[in-house]
Amino acid sequence: VSTQSTWDYICKMETMSKSQTGFGNTAGSMSGLPSSSLKGKLASLEEAIKKICNEINLHKKEVEDLRTEKTALEQILQMKTQDVKKTITNEIVRVEEEMKKNFQQQKAENARLQQQIMQLKNEKTDLQQTLLALQRRIAELELMVGSEDIHQHYSHIYLTVY
Repeated sequence: VSTQSTWDYICKMETMSKSQTGFGNTAGSMSGLPSSSLKGKLASLEEAIKKICNEINLHKKEVEDLRTEKTALEQILQMKTQDVKKTITNEIVRVEEEMKKNFQQQKAENARLQQQIMQLKNEKTDLQQTLLALQRRIAELELMVGSEDIHQHYSHIYLTVY
């Protein structure tokens, strides 16, 4: 038998004993009796049992209040946990969408830069070809005119200018 059920039984028996024997009514009138008499001892025992039962009932209520508070706190904790989970999930979705958007923008920027690089390479190739053609043309002109005549001509222009 558990301790709690034993105390419940004692409290019930004490209540029934008072109502059936009338000791509950006489305990107050017996307070003048010497504590060595049987009725005095019974009255003091009944009073002690009553106090203990009251304390037990008070503690039972306290335990029940604590259980209720514990249940409420567990529910609050569960709700807060769900809120945090929902918030984090929403944040993850938002960050993933932002990353996808940024990835697409970066991809477009990379494609644009790659196209510019190709255009610059083509322009460089065209300029190199033009330079080679001009160098060939200069070489042809030097052969036609002769390198000394060109030097005299340039020196004459140089002297007239200065």
